[in-house]
Parts: sequence; structure tokens; C-alpha cells
Amino acid sequence: MIAASLVFDPLIPVPLVAGIGVILGAATVAAYVHVGTRVSRAQNSVLALFRLLGLGAVLLLLLQPSKIEEVPPPDIQRVTVVAVDASKSMAQNDTDAGTRAESARALLVDTGLLNSAGAPVNSSVQLFQFGADATQAPGFPEPSAPTTRIHRSISTILASLRSNESARAILLFSDGHDFDLVNAAKTGFLARQRHVPIFAVALGRQGKVRDAAVHITGYQPFTYVKQKARITAALRFTGVELETVRVELLREGKVVQSKNVPTGDASEAPVEFEVVEEKTGQFEYEVRAVPVRGETDRENNAALTYLNVVDRQVQVLFLEGAPYWDTTFLQRSLLRNDKMSVNSVVQFTRDKARTIRKDPKLGELKLPISTQDWSNYDIVILGRSLERLLTPEQVHAMETYVRDGSGVRLQVAREGQSTPPFRALAGAPGGLDAQPELIAGHAALEKKPLSATLATVQADGEPTPGFVHRRFGNGQVLAVGVDGLWRWAFNAKVDGSNTIFDRFWDNLILWLLASRDFLPTEKFALRASTANIPLGEKIWFRAIGREPLAGTREIPLIVRRGEEIAARLTLAAPDAREPDRLAAEFEPPARGKYEATAQFPDGTRHSVRFIAFDENLEEAEVATDSGYLRKLCEASGGKLVTSGELPKLLTELRDDKTRTTPATRLVSAWDRALVLWLITGLFAADWYLRRRWGLC
Repeated sequence: MIAASLVFDPLIPVPLVAGIGVILGAATVAAYVHVGTRVSRAQNSVLALFRLLGLGAVLLLLLQPSKIEEVPPPDIQRVTVVAVDASKSMAQNDTDAGTRAESARALLVDTGLLNSAGAPVNSSVQLFQFGADATQAPGFPEPSAPTTRIHRSISTILASLRSNESARAILLFSDGHDFDLVNAAKTGFLARQRHVPIFAVALGRQGKVRDAAVHITGYQPFTYVKQKARITAALRFTGVELETVRVELLREGKVVQSKNVPTGDASEAPVEFEVVEEKTGQFEYEVRAVPVRGETDRENNAALTYLNVVDRQVQVLFLEGAPYWDTTFLQRSLLRNDKMSVNSVVQFTRDKARTIRKDPKLGELKLPISTQDWSNYDIVILGRSLERLLTPEQVHAMETYVRDGSGVRLQVAREGQSTPPFRALAGAPGGLDAQPELIAGHAALEKKPLSATLATVQADGEPTPGFVHRRFGNGQVLAVGVDGLWRWAFNAKVDGSNTIFDRFWDNLILWLLASRDFLPTEKFALRASTANIPLGEKIWFRAIGREPLAGTREIPLIVRRGEEIAARLTLAAPDAREPDRLAAEFEPPARGKYEATAQFPDGTRHSVRFIAFDENLEEAEVATDSGYLRKLCEASGGKLVTSGELPKLLTELRDDKTRTTPATRLVSAWDRALVLWLITGLFAADWYLRRRWGLC
């Protein structure tokens, strides 16, 4: 029912309207008193009446008479929104009713919001499930979402309310995991602006969940037979402070090593194992944490990786224009090493050079001239006075191969920079300090950008770089700026020929090779970016050759998961400017073990194996975050409630009546054609009579 009443809504203040009326009225009366001397009193009264009536009508318009009409309130449907966390963390079995999801369902059924089938009891209850976002659900959801984004989910729920709907509240059933990285107060204020308080029920153990998770952190493409390799991993802890976790290393499913790792008060700790393989092949290693007492989730306690073991000889070229003690001992050490196939050219005088070929069956040794010639070597060791051996063109071809062909240049000189792995030195009797002192160290004149110094020497009282390593395009440069390394070959504490000098250079060269793309003597290579890939991320494959791929622009790649073909890909050039660098990407569809195989132009097949695993923080960080939920609720005008308080809260929400102030509106009462004609008629009658009676 619409009721209406008449009010004034003046365009200008009422006193001003009254003042204008008094002034104009007095002026009209005065004018017609003067006019009255020329017409009769009756005529004068008629003219004054028409003028005053017109003036009064104008003043009435300034007061703007309007009608107040009451507008009936809209028909708003009040609903209760139930939002259930459907992320994987809700599958944690740490409540009296079972999992967190099962506990939420039992509460909703017991309080009458859902029926026994898990569906809303009536239209006044709207059920939403949320993970990365929120969607309306016909029934209670399963905990399967890989992440939780509460801010986005609350925004979606609020935006879903129709114009004729109003939410009494949002009842949030969650463990408080949130990966939206939005402040809880901001999310709560968003609901407060819509007058929708949030009431949350925190599910799960709060701060008492115990969990140990394992993640592989290191990956090297290959290692050598009888060479030490490291398997590195990280342990993540929840609720396992100041304890000891036992970690085991399994090779092909059998435990081969174990160690105890103290957790301290940190949330993560590194762990590594040293392994040695006696034969070539690809071996599966698993790092596994023994479940801690009270741990509910044990699926994340283990992680897999692969170790590729080879025994191909490293092709080494040794060049020197003037003999020196260090390089002489290095040459002899490499010639004794079964892993190295050494070619050596040493210039003694201007006209005399000595050539050595470890395998004389290979024929006459000639110095490399072109980039292709340099590509036959994995390691090039350069001594002093190279200008006696190499022309500028040969040096340029070598640099081109190192930069573009993924080779390695090892430079041993008086000056330089380097950073080799010193684990062999640390493992020697007495460590590095027990080795004979060096003869000299030489200050570096200039340190190149992106170079790293891992070893220094004292020269003239100041520390100077002794070993510095730097990437050079696709290759590497290692420079040694010390004299006297040969003295390590005469360590009396080491018996036999396997001196610390031999082990140092053996480990150094293999360390350099471990970070390159090619195996020794390999013409083509297939490489993967990692051996462990989390689900939802992509792994990259690269096909490369020591020489350009002879016009090859595409190479087929087959990815298998077990016996099943998971994908057929094509290695192609992603950059037209580098047509010989072929690559492909692959996103594993499911967790498991995969193998990618490519067939190269020379007929050889190359394979890489990798593991796809489900690294989900929803399952790794499982403790309930009630602090976040409390802050969210309070910012929205609601509060964090317990399961026992939920029935009373629902009673209060059902009794909540919509309080709406009746809306009104002003409707003009003078905006009519009749009013316009009336005012026009009054002034027109005054003007007409004045003319008729001779006053104009």
C-alpha cells in the first residue's frame, strides 16, 4: 500500500522566498495605487488581483510542493551460506569423527543444515565448496582441491548473491590453510561491507599435527663409475621440533645407508648421502624418512631420483708453449688416470715440440684448427706461452666452441680465477691444512662479472683468488692463480701413486663435466631440466649436438609412463635465431615414473628418466591455522565458534528478522501542464486588461 502526503521542498531557503514575496508584493501594490488615478477602483482592483495571484503562483513554485510516497521494501530472500573447504588438507585424519571433511559433514547434518545425503535441507541454505575458487555445490564435496584461496573464494560467494538475496552469514568450515597471500583483515572487511558476518569452525588439530616430508633438492645429469656422487634432499618438519628423524637411502628398493637428522627448532633441514657405483647404468635412489610417532600423513615421507653412471673416457687436450712444474705434474697425473684419454703437445723450443698420445692407435696428433676440430675434446688445458703453439685463428675457433658448443676450457696459468670442488682435499689425511704449502700466489688484475671464488691464497699478506670459475657462453673457464700444486704429489702421508694431487685434479675435471651437456665421446645428447618434477609444472627437454645438427629441424620424442605412451612430442627450435637448439616441454598428467626417448640423425637413441610427484603444500603443511580464521571472522563482524556453539548460533540466525526502514520518495506536485497554463493565464489577463484600458 502506497501512502502519500504533501510537503514543500524549496529550491531556495524559505526566508528568502518570503522576502522576495514581500518586496514584489509591496512593489505591485505601490504600482497599482499609482495606476488607480487613471482607472476606476474596480478596474484597479481586478488588475492588482491578477498580478498578485500570478506572483503568488511563482512563489509557490519556488517552494516546490511535492508529495511524499512510501515505497514498499523489496522482497528479499534471507539465506544462510555454508562454505566447506574442499582442499586436500581436509583429508587429514585427526578429528574424533575421522577426517576433517567427515567432521564437517557430521556437524552440518547434526545441526540440520544438510540432510543425510549431504544436500541442503531447503532453499534458505546455500552450500558452497571452495579450493582455488568457490562454486555452489549440490552436495557435500570431497577433499580433492590442490590449493586453498580463501580471499578469492569469499569474493566469489559474495558476488553470487542475487539482487533479491541477502545472506544472514557465511558459515565457514575449514582448517585455515590459505595460499592467497591476502591479509585476513582485508578479506573480512570485504564481507563486512556487504553486511555478511563470517562465522568459522576450525577443523583439525591446532598445532599438534606431526609430519615429516622429503623433497629431492639436487640433480646431476651423470657421474662416473667408482666416482663419489651426492644424493641431496630436504626434510620439512611440522610439529617435530627438537627431535631426531631417521632418514634412509634406498637403492633399487633396498636400504643401503641411513642417518639420524636432528630437527632442532627449524622447519627444514638438509640431508645428503654419498654413493659410489661400480657399474654403468641408470639407478633409482629413494630418500625416505622413517615416520615419526603420531604422524598421520606418510605419503610425503619419500622422494625418488635417478643417478646416471658412465665409464667413457674423458677426451683431454693438453697444450703448453713453455714447460712448468705444475703443468708437467698435471700432465703425468692425467696420463695415469684411466678415466682420461690424453693428447698432449708441449713446445720446448721454437723449433721443437713433444707430442704424446695416450692411445697411439689413433694416429698422428695434429693441433685443432677449426671449431669442429676443437669439438673432439671435452677438456682443453692451456699452459703458458700459448702464442708459440696456437695462431690467433685457432684461439678464436677454440673460444667459439667453448662459448657456443658447450665445451670446457681449463686454463692453468700464473694469474687467474677458479672455484673447483675441494671435497677431495677435505677428505685427505689432515685435510687441506696438512698439504704442502704452495710456492706463490698471484694477484688477479681484474675480476670478471659473474665469476665465483671458492679458494684464496695469502699473497703479500692479502688474500687473493687462487681458484675462480666462470661460465663462458655455454661452456666454462677455470683459471688457477697459484704456483706449487705439484708439491701435493710428494705428500709422505699418502702411499702409492694415488696422491692428493691426482685425486684433486680427477675430482675437479669430473666436477666440470658433470655440469655440461655432453658425455665424453657423445655426438648427440638429450637432456632434461630435472629428474624430479612436481605435478602442475613442466619439464624441458633439449637435443643438442657437438656439431650443428646437419639441417635437422625436428626430432621425435616419445614419453612413456611405464608401458603406456604418455605423449608424442617434437623437439624443435623455440628460437629461429638458434635453429640447432631443439627443445620440447611436457607436463606430466599424473604422478609416476616416466621415460623420454629420442632418435637422433645418426641412428642413436637417447633416453632420460624422471619422476613426477605431487608436491602439495596442502598435504605438507597440515596444522590447522585457527589464528587466521579468528582474524578473518572478527574483521567481518563474526567470530570463531566451536562445534558446541554452532547450534545456538544457528538459532540466533534463524530468529534474525530483516530490519529495513521504509523507503520514501518525493514526487513533484506542481509539474503539471495545468499549473503552467494557470500562471500564464494570470499574467496574460493582467497584460490584456492593461492594454484594453489604455494603460500600456
